[in-house]
Amino acid sequence: MTRWQFDNTMIQMLHSMIGRRFLSFERDTSAEGQSYCAVRLNFDDTSLLLKNEEEEIATFEDNVASYEEAAKFTCTISDPNQPFPSGLVGVAIKKHVVDELVVSVAIVSDTIQCVEHGMNIVIDMALIIRTENHTYIFSKSHVWFDEVIYINIDKDMDDICPLPSDMNLWDNDGEWNVTIDRSVRTL
Repeated sequence: MTRWQFDNTMIQMLHSMIGRRFLSFERDTSAEGQSYCAVRLNFDDTSLLLKNEEEEIATFEDNVASYEEAAKFTCTISDPNQPFPSGLVGVAIKKHVVDELVVSVAIVSDTIQCVEHGMNIVIDMALIIRTENHTYIFSKSHVWFDEVIYINIDKDMDDICPLPSDMNLWDNDGEWNVTIDRSVRTL
């Protein structure tokens, strides 16, 4: 099985946001509702840098290992007193004020399987932060190498990244019998 997911340390960081005030998030201004590679999430006593960057990931298909460059979500503690580390040079940064209490955090994962070709991949597709007033979704596109983080407020993940779009990407132009299951894990 190939896993493109947050590791246990990152999940603990995300879980620790529950009960804190989500003060703001920072992004580049390259396009509305998205940021290239990075978004900083600022809470009352810490900040997290959410990244969606390409890295070399092992995949297994037809029982043969190969390596792909794939964008993968990660998060690290970030110093909010330092400039936002944008993935783009020379692009302005925007801070969106939130100032709401986090009531839950969830991770959306897609499991892509093709039994006859030995493909079994789990990808964390989105981070959902629910506050007392809104639902903030920081998501990936269904294209595995796309490093953009899409930012949506009060929308449904299935509208942002519908499973039929995923299916078209993975089924080898309709030649493979691929299944995709989406799960939401509340931390």
